[in-house]
Amino acid sequence: MSDAAAATDKRPPPWRNPWVLGFLVGAAALTILPFLQRASLRAPEPITSVGAFALTDEGGRPFSSADLKGKVWVANFFFARCPSICPKMQAETAKILPQVEDLGDDPGETPIMLVSITVDPEHDTPEVLAGYARKLQAPGGRWKFLTGDRELIKDIAVKRFLLGMGDREAVGDDVYDIVHSGKLALVDQNGDVRGYWSADDGGRTALVSAARLLAKHGPNP
Repeated sequence: MSDAAAATDKRPPPWRNPWVLGFLVGAAALTILPFLQRASLRAPEPITSVGAFALTDEGGRPFSSADLKGKVWVANFFFARCPSICPKMQAETAKILPQVEDLGDDPGETPIMLVSITVDPEHDTPEVLAGYARKLQAPGGRWKFLTGDRELIKDIAVKRFLLGMGDREAVGDDVYDIVHSGKLALVDQNGDVRGYWSADDGGRTALVSAARLLAKHGPNP
């Protein structure tokens, strides 16, 4: 056997070559990584159930929990003349829909909706809410503004969503505040609250990730 042939015989098999091994490992990782990532994702566990309710929307039409069945929705509590947390909260809420538009089967539709419930129903009539919605340039049918009986709304906020709601408190001439939560609540297709997030960039980003997971894979991903 020649020296060249002997040298060839002593070369390690291709699978022991570090470059080949690195390529094979990388290819395998790219193949299984999506499955590993999917397995590691979990939606937050249900916290409480919203249950059935019936209110009135900004168009003066009845709107109930039945209209949200099978949808993922983001809820907040606000009032139109809020001098404190509401403007920022609603500005962050408005950024949610553009981040989930790709989830709909048809253009302009999405399985994720926004629902804002007033804590000042005596003032926030459907007409007031319609003007408020126009000011926010809220897309009709995808962002609902609801009003109704004060005691029912307080029941929904406190007993269903486990969030606070107080009474009017004067803070100046013709200016008042109403204690209420500034959190954004994520509700799944079954009407279960899955979490609460702050109305800021970080909170909204985390909420959108959880909402997308629920919208794509259902309430038990």
